Amino acid sequence: MKKNTIIIFGFGIIIIAIIAGYLVYAKQNPSPSPSPAPDQNKVNLELFVLDKEGRIALDACLERGLSDKIILLESKHCSACKIVVPRLQELEMELGKEIIYLDLSKEEDRNRAKEFKIWPKWTPTVLIGCDVFIGAYSKEKYKEAIENLSH
Repeated sequence: MKKNTIIIFGFGIIIIAIIAGYLVYAKQNPSPSPSPAPDQNKVNLELFVLDKEGRIALDACLERGLSDKIILLESKHCSACKIVVPRLQELEMELGKEIIYLDLSKEEDRNRAKEFKIWPKWTPTVLIGCDVFIGAYSKEKYKEAIENLSH
């Protein structure tokens, strides 16, 4: 009985030591909190609401000059962006359409996105006219939307 008590007490001490070590580590190495987009608070970036079909309301789209544009909003550490970029580059060549590539990790591209009054919550975000595609889609899905933009 005394041996079991010592073993249980020993395990309790070990668990307490592990928890205390974690708490000390967590206090010394806080996880970085997500920061707002650089300079976002200095620019009036109006929000726009997507309708149920993933489209920007026509008035907001026209106001921002997006109705005839194809824009990819990406970031350098985005793994899905590495899938989307080559798909859009192929379509750019195939269809002869200009695609605006904005890497939000670069200040120049962030400023360009602000000119359109757009700031995505997630990357990749592809705007094809008033249609919005968040995440990676198939080349065919993008192609269909680009072809519909022409009509």
